[in-house]
Amino acid sequence: MRRFSCRIYGILRNGDRVLLTRSRFGAKPFINFPGGGVEIEEAPGDALRREFAEETGLVVKPVRTLYASQEAHLSTQAPIQIVSVYWLVERVSGELRLAGNGDDVLELFWCDLADLPLAEMFPAELEFVARLPALLG
Repeated sequence: MRRFSCRIYGILRNGDRVLLTRSRFGAKPFINFPGGGVEIEEAPGDALRREFAEETGLVVKPVRTLYASQEAHLSTQAPIQIVSVYWLVERVSGELRLAGNGDDVLELFWCDLADLPLAEMFPAELEFVARLPALLG
C-alpha cells in the first residue's frame, strides 16, 4: 500500500550560503536541508521547529513559505509519495551541531548556493533547488 509523507524543511541563510545536512536513510547517504516529516496531528510550523532543533541544535522562526512540491516524487527507499514544503527560517537561539545529531544526521555544513551538491540530492530537493535562487531573490 502506498502512502504519502509530508516533509517540511527550513532554509537557513548565511549570506550566499545555506545550511545543509548530510544524512542517511537506511544505508543510503544523501544531502538535503534540515527538516523532516510532519507527524499526524502536528501543525507544519511546529514540525519545522521540532525537526530543525532535532537535527541542528538551533531554534528557528519560520519566516515565509518558499516552495511546495509540484511534481510526484515516489520514494526509491519506501512505498511512499513525498510531498515537500520549504520555508525560509531565521535563527533564534541554540548552538549549531556541525557534527550531526548522533542519529540520522551525519553532519551539517554551509554551502554556497552556486555550489550545491546536486548529485547527492533526491529528486524532490532537485526540483526545489532549481528554483531556489529566484525564490530567494
